[in-house]
Amino acid sequence: MFRARGMIVGCAGAGKTTLLRKLHGGGITDEDEPTETTIGLEVHEDLFIIKENKLTDFANVDNSRNPYLDNNVISMTDFAGQVAYYACHQVYLSRRAFYIVVVDMSKKLDEESRMYDTDRHYPTGSLFHSWTYGDYFHFWLQTINTYCNDGITQKDPNHTTVIKDSRANVNFQPVILVATHKDKLGTILHTSDTFYSHLEASLSNEQALKRILSPFRYFEVECPPKELTCNQQSSINFVKKCIVETVQQLPQWGEKIPLKWFELERILNQKKSNGDRILKRNELKETVKTFSMDENDLNDVLHFLHEIGKIIYISVDKLKETIIIDVQWFVDAFKYIITDEKHFARIDNKNPLVNTGKITGQYIEEIWKRTVDNHVHCFDKKVTIKTDKHPDSLWQSYLNHKDEILQYMDKLGLMTRIEGHVGANNEEEMYYIPSMNRTDLSDDSKDEIKGQQKSAMMVYFFKSYLPHFFFFRLVVSCLKKWKVCDENSFFKNAALYKAEEAGHYFAIAVSKTSIQLQIFTRDETVKLGEECVKKIRQTVEDFIKEITETFHKEIIYDIGFSCSDIKITDEDEEFFLKGTDIKQEIGNLNEITCPKHFIGNTKHKIDAGKIRVCLLERKSTSFSSDN
Repeated sequence: MFRARGMIVGCAGAGKTTLLRKLHGGGITDEDEPTETTIGLEVHEDLFIIKENKLTDFANVDNSRNPYLDNNVISMTDFAGQVAYYACHQVYLSRRAFYIVVVDMSKKLDEESRMYDTDRHYPTGSLFHSWTYGDYFHFWLQTINTYCNDGITQKDPNHTTVIKDSRANVNFQPVILVATHKDKLGTILHTSDTFYSHLEASLSNEQALKRILSPFRYFEVECPPKELTCNQQSSINFVKKCIVETVQQLPQWGEKIPLKWFELERILNQKKSNGDRILKRNELKETVKTFSMDENDLNDVLHFLHEIGKIIYISVDKLKETIIIDVQWFVDAFKYIITDEKHFARIDNKNPLVNTGKITGQYIEEIWKRTVDNHVHCFDKKVTIKTDKHPDSLWQSYLNHKDEILQYMDKLGLMTRIEGHVGANNEEEMYYIPSMNRTDLSDDSKDEIKGQQKSAMMVYFFKSYLPHFFFFRLVVSCLKKWKVCDENSFFKNAALYKAEEAGHYFAIAVSKTSIQLQIFTRDETVKLGEECVKKIRQTVEDFIKEITETFHKEIIYDIGFSCSDIKITDEDEEFFLKGTDIKQEIGNLNEITCPKHFIGNTKHKIDAGKIRVCLLERKSTSFSSDN
């Protein structure tokens, strides 16, 4: 099988969609017509083939037979640059892909992106509020480094098999870097400098990220809306040549799989083209009996198709009975809910989704009805890459499969139901979308926690990279276990929960490098129960460990404490102490001397009692997805 999937990523307005158009050859001829902003992500199945070592439009070849047996096929996924959609990107990021990172070279790396393209980007108030263009560049490299195949044995996403490939080149990273808007460069950079050197220098001592880049896979292009000049087309052709060379080095290029897997994929494609969105496993089991595929074979092929992005299948709990065969349809279901700044849920003051992330089930249904009526995906004026074959029934398909969609979104941490919420209809369904919350934890709430009976600040310090939507998934996981404190317990950077023990509460929060956990009471007369504190800590750590295991690459973090009495959500990197550095010193002491920090010329004291209440018996305080 010679098949590859490319992912185009980068900040909003960088020119990702325009670049893809130029690579495809279907550029816009009207100079006054702007490129439409990509919303969510757009999946372009079977866009290119490699013919005579050249990238060619797939539509120009004879596909009367099975195209995957006869051709070298490349699909592309265009990722939206707006921060609101980053949560749904995890659905499609894969170690079995190559990446094109697009950077606008007309912007300074230290400029805040929210100052430009506010209509497209709109990060104001979110966790990405003050991010610079350099921050987004780092973000995508870190994301790729986390999800991308690094040539080391990897677990598949369902944790059932181990995939090994002896051909994997540990030193090869399938990342192409494209700097756009060269024609708008002006005097941003000194003539003696190169933009590539600026990008590399911005990585400082991050050697893991530097290894992803190569000057031999770096290109500067101009992508005006009008027809390209010979020199501009020549730059695009260099990118196309690099794509061919890159995919031919992928470990899975030319892999062997059973022919009956192709037959099953053909059946799923046919069902998808007939308008099916979801397939039940029992129905599929009856189908595969006709070509001698048992239960184990079915598991293997479903995991494989999930890995290559053809379906979404998670073999846990109730989800294993449902197979999503139209991935674009599923991602769009989430996209429509968060997409339109003017849609019905946002302009209704009774449901300020844009600020809190909370929305009722009824609103979700109304959004699907109103938003998707006339939605059509077009690649350009002449070539339609993705259209819905049943536009009149699209919104109805979301309503018909609402339960399955929300179950998958819950598992992926995109949104979850708030159990026990009492609304206008006594027991109205209420859902929470963490990525949409733009409300900060108030200073009053911070002061309340700081001023009451409280544990030490437990800190989960991520050494190299804290995936930004890790926190959102943790919020969702905790919400399945505990109730929230009250109606206003959700914030973009924190969430407050009520423990099972009377009078006990806890907060989880995110800082730049850490997840924070602190247990507290709201009544000074209620003393912290040591057993309660330990139980909360253990459960939260179990959730953290479970989430890290869903990433393909090892995610390493240290467990420890803040040595200073900082407020929840405050940056803690300066005050972080590994548990192993202080555990032996605590004993039965009331306070110990900080082994790391000075106040003036004297090392400051740490409240040993607050830490002792939190301690768990374990052999190590450093964990990764492999432990």
